[in-house]
Amino acid sequence: MSSPTTAQRRIRTDSGAVAALVLGIVSLGGLLFPPFLGLAIAGIVLGWAAHRRIARSRTELKGDRIAISGLALSVVGLLLSLVLPGFVVWVWIYAAFHGGQLPPSG
Repeated sequence: MSSPTTAQRRIRTDSGAVAALVLGIVSLGGLLFPPFLGLAIAGIVLGWAAHRRIARSRTELKGDRIAISGLALSVVGLLLSLVLPGFVVWVWIYAAFHGGQLPPSG
């Protein structure tokens, strides 16, 4: 039995790229639930690793766009996970230095 030719060989999608995309999508909920910060970090790591693995494999693996999309969504999820806690801390600091008073209007 001979080995499969290039035309017969099936190119598979890297599972790390798919996992990075899923984590990136889920981490977008970080604005509402900041503990998703960990999912965003995991998505960044998986996306970066999958991108490198796909680049090294040349034609044996596919999914580079999926890995990059997962990486980008994870970065956005990371930033969203930091927005709400950052805003809450800013409000606390503002209130502490202004005696709990709101800024003057008008």
